[in-house]
Amino acid sequence: MGLPIVEAAAHANHIVGVYPDRVEIRSGWQGRSIEDIHLRDIATVATRGLINCTLTITTNKGRNIELKNMALPEARQVKNTIETQKQRAGLYE
Repeated sequence: MGLPIVEAAAHANHIVGVYPDRVEIRSGWQGRSIEDIHLRDIATVATRGLINCTLTITTNKGRNIELKNMALPEARQVKNTIETQKQRAGLYE
């Protein structure tokens, strides 16, 4: 599995990790609930707010995943990394 490229924390024990091929969202007690979203399934990534940011990941199926109360630098770093990884994947597919 390897180490994530970027990792950030959000409200209610949510941890977002960006890997070369997927985004992993961990939640719950000690991060036991894990949800993987492949980069090809992500349609858009957006941030909203300045102090307690909300990172919104929209999938191709229309699902919105909102990660609230993130620090602005962490939210921007996750957003930029996802967009960069999607561009790199597009070059090889």
